[in-house]
Amino acid sequence: MNALATPTPASTTERVARVLLCFTGDAPWLGVSEISRELGLGKAVVHRILQTLVETAMLVYQPDKRTYGLGPAAIALGRRATANSDVRTAAMPALSWLASVTGETSILCSRVGYRRVYVAQVESAQPIRVTIGVGDSHPLTGGASGNAILAFMPEKDIDLALTVPLLQYTSTTVVDPGEIRERLALVRERGWATTSGERVPLSRSIAVPVFGLDPEPAGALSVAVLASREVGTDEQLAQLVVQAGKQASTALRALQRG
Repeated sequence: MNALATPTPASTTERVARVLLCFTGDAPWLGVSEISRELGLGKAVVHRILQTLVETAMLVYQPDKRTYGLGPAAIALGRRATANSDVRTAAMPALSWLASVTGETSILCSRVGYRRVYVAQVESAQPIRVTIGVGDSHPLTGGASGNAILAFMPEKDIDLALTVPLLQYTSTTVVDPGEIRERLALVRERGWATTSGERVPLSRSIAVPVFGLDPEPAGALSVAVLASREVGTDEQLAQLVVQAGKQASTALRALQRG
């Protein structure tokens, strides 16, 4: 029987939302079979939802490849959400300050479940520099920003984050759960995270969590530099990133208190 034959509004809405959330991952184009397997829904159900999302411009369809990707309406919503983000509003002054004192690209991300979404960056003025795509999403298990967030989440959430397949972005990406746990313990001990070439080759990043009134991180603030550029040791850069993170957290708490 068709799972959408006699739906309740809540169940239908949840399914549509779950299908859309599939497109926040690393694969920009997905087919019916992939989404069906990911969500445990029938192909007919998934196809009907996808058709509706295409009709409303939330998704677009590639007939030659039979795959779907985010459409202009979804992109517009993402941009609006980014602009309205409390984390972005509160942290932008600290982000700008960090970029000015380091001369390197500073990056801000917001936590969404067990993933992080880039919501802002202030690019380095250097002709060769690290940049990210605002709106891009990555698991918390990878990269300095992800580690800075995940380290300060409850142990049960760390366990769940490590149950999903860990992506190997580069040859140096750490994908062993035990090694990641050791790294998270070090992040908690010193208050900042660092990675080198694990997501973006030939780069290194230093990141700290950003806290609001909630005890769990709302996001992370980082600086990203070319590995070949001499801009100080990890410890020297970390002092500046930690200072910026404290500024951002103070501003976010003040904003949330109203």
